[in-house]
Amino acid sequence: MGQRPMGISGASRQMMGNPGGNLRTGRFAGELGSRASAQPRMGLQLGLGGRWWDDHHTMRKLRISPDQQQRMDAIFEADKPALLDLYTRYQHQEAGLASLSHANLQDESKVFAAIDRVSQARSDLEKENTHMLLQIRQQLDPQQIDALDREISKSH
Repeated sequence: MGQRPMGISGASRQMMGNPGGNLRTGRFAGELGSRASAQPRMGLQLGLGGRWWDDHHTMRKLRISPDQQQRMDAIFEADKPALLDLYTRYQHQEAGLASLSHANLQDESKVFAAIDRVSQARSDLEKENTHMLLQIRQQLDPQQIDALDREISKSH
């Protein structure tokens, strides 16, 4: 997301509980980069940061087979365009909120409408990300899921 403008958009991010993660750092999808977010992650945790199924240490620890890894990669690649589109929409709505004119900042209904648009865009992105991560988890057997959940709890 790059540099964020200060002001109303920062306040709305705090209200929404956004810890500052994004597609590149692993908050959404863990996905475009392999680095985990440096900030604590909140909410539902269905995987580790980044493309955790491609990490050699994680693969060994969870005993992920090459076939499982290929299926997980295919799920990610299939969902990546939708995630990128939703992420772009989210950024666009945040930019719109951050760029409200002085006059619009005096109009409570316009401010809250802009916040609602940001919230909806973020919700849509979170839902798509969760859908993808659930599909990826379905590629694991019960023992692997237990091991993954133990790793997730250690990462907090």
